[in-house]
Amino acid sequence: MSSYVNGSVDWATSAITAPSLYPSPSQAALKLQFVGKQIRDAYTPAAIIDAAVVRRNCKLMLEAAEKLGVGFRAHVKTHKTTEIARLQVGEDSTSVKFVCSTVSEVENLVPWLLHCVNRGKEVNVLYGLPILVSAIPRLAAVARLLGEGRIGVFTDHPSHIKALDQVDSALWPGRIPVWVNIDVGDHREGVAPESGQLADIASSIAASERVKLAGVYTHMSSSYQSSSPEEALRFLAKELEGLREGAVSFLKSSGSYRIKSPNAEEVTEKVTISLGATPTATSTQNLLEDTEGAKEYRAMLENIKQSFDVELHAGVYPVMDMQQMATRARPQHSTSNPSRTLLSYSDLGFRVLVEVASLYPDRTAKPEALIAAGSIALGREPCKSYPGWAVVTPWPARSGAHYDPEGSKTGWIVGRISQEHGVLTWEGSQDDMRQLEVGEKLLLWPNHACITGVNYGWYLVVDSDDANPDRIKDVWIRWRGW
Repeated sequence: MSSYVNGSVDWATSAITAPSLYPSPSQAALKLQFVGKQIRDAYTPAAIIDAAVVRRNCKLMLEAAEKLGVGFRAHVKTHKTTEIARLQVGEDSTSVKFVCSTVSEVENLVPWLLHCVNRGKEVNVLYGLPILVSAIPRLAAVARLLGEGRIGVFTDHPSHIKALDQVDSALWPGRIPVWVNIDVGDHREGVAPESGQLADIASSIAASERVKLAGVYTHMSSSYQSSSPEEALRFLAKELEGLREGAVSFLKSSGSYRIKSPNAEEVTEKVTISLGATPTATSTQNLLEDTEGAKEYRAMLENIKQSFDVELHAGVYPVMDMQQMATRARPQHSTSNPSRTLLSYSDLGFRVLVEVASLYPDRTAKPEALIAAGSIALGREPCKSYPGWAVVTPWPARSGAHYDPEGSKTGWIVGRISQEHGVLTWEGSQDDMRQLEVGEKLLLWPNHACITGVNYGWYLVVDSDDANPDRIKDVWIRWRGW
């Protein structure tokens, strides 16, 4: 492995990759075990993906990006599977763009990415943290496999450029594409538009013979505080404007680019600005509606597109979760096509199968039940819309009454949680309470799909478009490692 001591780097290459350090179970063996069985026959806890919902959500996002004339870059950190990654970019698309939070995600994508390269598709993958020096040898190995310009990295400090300058071109061919992280107010990563550090980064890139500017990037995690489509669009506008401001500040510092103004007649080179988090990225779907607000934000987007190539990125949108429901970044149904759902419980594609271990009808003022699934099966991420850790779905019914934070607030939720134990609590009126039995299996909607999914090695895949929506059709392996 490489080391970085006192400003010098030993770029010894290594054959160690995440797939070799974290071998996956046999997909063939898992399919023999599960495919053809019903959900109720699976071991618990188990992660269940509804492929029909994932297909719809991915298609909706791609359609919105195409109609708005912007690019789209899919984040794979939520699901960590090749199967959903392919749905995110579209099987027929010539553009294959991803952002990954771990080197493992990049490495596990390689076999399919090579297939895409061989088919002549535009392949571009970003490592989604300001570049770790220890990650450079592994990313360089992928860059050699995929070809020049197909692996990009993030920077928000001049020392990143200094480290990349030391990478021999034989190890990482061509100039390395770098994306500058801009902080639009979340203070998670990135440099504020007014920071002097931005000028230092610009100078480092301009002086470098090993890197080239590919774009500027931001992630607006505060958009999760949205509570309506209108508020989500305001977050989008803030993100767009903050990123534009950061891009202009950076480009002025570099002295290498000119920004087109309303009176300018030429642009020496357009730079890509990439923005998103699922609430703001999916809120762009609201811009396709025929409303005055949509027209206003579309005009803002079109104005920025005069000077920049705009790209959206998002990750959790293929499966969604209770946190996304709470943002209300989109209405439940499209106003132009009322039959199309946008953000409803039928658009949640990830559920967790659990088993009732015991019942406590007289324990407290609320009836309770024990499930054999705690924080290591569900995560411990809260949701702003209700005081629980997951919601019990109507399953095995395809639809029906359940706890709804914006509706009746009546039904079973995971009200308390520990490591292997979860306590279901009945909320609301006990009239017509759903009776549970020891040994009964339930499906839950988790709060945060990204964190919940980490606890599982694979997904059991069903398809609600089938006549038998509970039949397990496939098994998708999740990637492991860092």
